[in-house]
Amino acid sequence: MKPSRFFQSLTLVGTALALIGAILVFRHREAPKLGLFIKSDLLVQNTYLGPITPVPGNPQLIRVEVSVYDDPKPGGVEIQFVELNGTKIPLKPRDVYGFRGKGSFQLPPGGYKLKWTVNRDKFAWPRSVSHEESINLDKRDLWLQVMIQGETASIQ
Repeated sequence: MKPSRFFQSLTLVGTALALIGAILVFRHREAPKLGLFIKSDLLVQNTYLGPITPVPGNPQLIRVEVSVYDDPKPGGVEIQFVELNGTKIPLKPRDVYGFRGKGSFQLPPGGYKLKWTVNRDKFAWPRSVSHEESINLDKRDLWLQVMIQGETASIQ
């Protein structure tokens, strides 16, 4: 085979591969029917990691998970007591991330009270402060996460 014939074949194969690659890229961009969105050449997907079916057994019950953490700041508050709807959540000693404990509940829809008490610095007054948050469970909810971190609570 002559060198010119070799380079012509190499050019033809390279052009064919580039064309196939371009077709695959442009076909991949037509993917919004799969729930994918294209924004500024970045592929973004919304991912839900929670349950998609009710709790096995009674479909009217909603799973509620409560995670308890001490304040992450040095010298921050320390949680002494946590209670959801009259049920205490047992607390362990603090780990390196401030994690103190977790409680899982299965509750019917309605309103519930989350109470917790924190112990502040020995020089701040009052030393113990009680907090209360109301949690409303809708019958359409499947799962609810509550995170107590120091003196704040976030409900998702």
